[in-house]
Amino acid sequence: MLPSNPWSFAFCCLLAATLCCETAVSFACPPVASRPTKPPGIRSRHRAAVALGGTAAGSSSSSSESSSESPPAAPWSEAEECLGVLRDAIDGNPAEAAGVLLSRISGGDREALLDGLLASGPDARLPAWTRLRPLARTSERARMRVLRRTLDRISPPASGPGEDTAERRTERRRRALVSLLRSLSSEDKPAGRRPAIVELEQRAAGASRESATDLVSRRPEGLETPDYEILASGREGKASASGLPRNLEIRRYKPYSVCAVAMGRPRPSDPSRTDAKLGAPELKGASSFGALAGYLFGKNDRSAAMKMTTPVFTTGAPVDGGNGDGDDREMEFVLPSSYWGPQNLSGAPVPLEGSGVVLKEKGAEDRAVLMFGGYASKKEAEKRTAELLRALSKNGCGWSPVGETESLAQYNDPFTVPWRRLNEVSVRVVEEGGR
Repeated sequence: MLPSNPWSFAFCCLLAATLCCETAVSFACPPVASRPTKPPGIRSRHRAAVALGGTAAGSSSSSSESSSESPPAAPWSEAEECLGVLRDAIDGNPAEAAGVLLSRISGGDREALLDGLLASGPDARLPAWTRLRPLARTSERARMRVLRRTLDRISPPASGPGEDTAERRTERRRRALVSLLRSLSSEDKPAGRRPAIVELEQRAAGASRESATDLVSRRPEGLETPDYEILASGREGKASASGLPRNLEIRRYKPYSVCAVAMGRPRPSDPSRTDAKLGAPELKGASSFGALAGYLFGKNDRSAAMKMTTPVFTTGAPVDGGNGDGDDREMEFVLPSSYWGPQNLSGAPVPLEGSGVVLKEKGAEDRAVLMFGGYASKKEAEKRTAELLRALSKNGCGWSPVGETESLAQYNDPFTVPWRRLNEVSVRVVEEGGR
């Protein structure tokens, strides 16, 4: 029976035609000698081997009989091969295919590979019908449209001083693609026929509905972080009568030690002696981060590498990610716990002269901490800090902020997708009546 509504009938016709177009094309246009066939998916041993730069498992260059019976390999370029792997990564084989792409990106011309993938994949011209979300289950081009929407959602905001140039926007797009591939590389194969990119898009859309429990779970495992006790919280079972937001905690921190660098201090003319080389040097605070990472990873008086810790603190006013533009902020890395305490800190490796890195003790203190996800841009950090101060100003809260003691903590590396990121803004507090 045909639909009574003519618009419903037209939509059904469009849907049926679209579902058939990508499978029927192989019958309507069979491959000919002058046109290479489409590369097979990542599940093909030959395809995986080409993407990795090797030969297919089980193949032999000395097997002339098998090679004479096989058709010549299609002259697909590296970019076309990688695009085929990207199609597999966003469909039904995310972990293996995304891992192959990340390996290629880290071992080759990073910018050229990423630009080629973006230009021929999600940022290529796509027909209007790919906006129909149900088609992503069956259409490669519709899945590329989903990938484009997801990249638009997770691309980092503009940061740092100066004009937001086309090159800066391109680099943020590259960073978003790498972040998404890293997320796909840890995904299981999607259940049923639901493509992996569809699941990630829904996860990105739901990131704004974050719970305090979910936020805490985003801390990287296996990395040391300062010890603290929760005195009050907006979560159930933790002084919920206080009226605090669910993502706000009052913490009593124990003493710990940090290495710090002034973000407004000019870096050396030749920072290679003291600073670590970064994969994203265009990010805000990259020079300060490089100085601290250099010290922690072995550019010190002993050439001793230390374990990475979390979070990275930015202290001072105004609170933001930092760009080293002449303000009085500092960036701090937490030192391993073996250097916590006055006696232990004296035994830590000494920073190199000219690095600008200093070692500091952080005493015990009470802090009000507001957790949030996504990117900790200057605008977002300022908004969250205002939210924190408003919550503390309410009657019955029981805690008062002390001076200009704002701090921003970022727990994840720059290539972590927004829905897996944890950030915190905090301020030192005293209990009302306990001064």
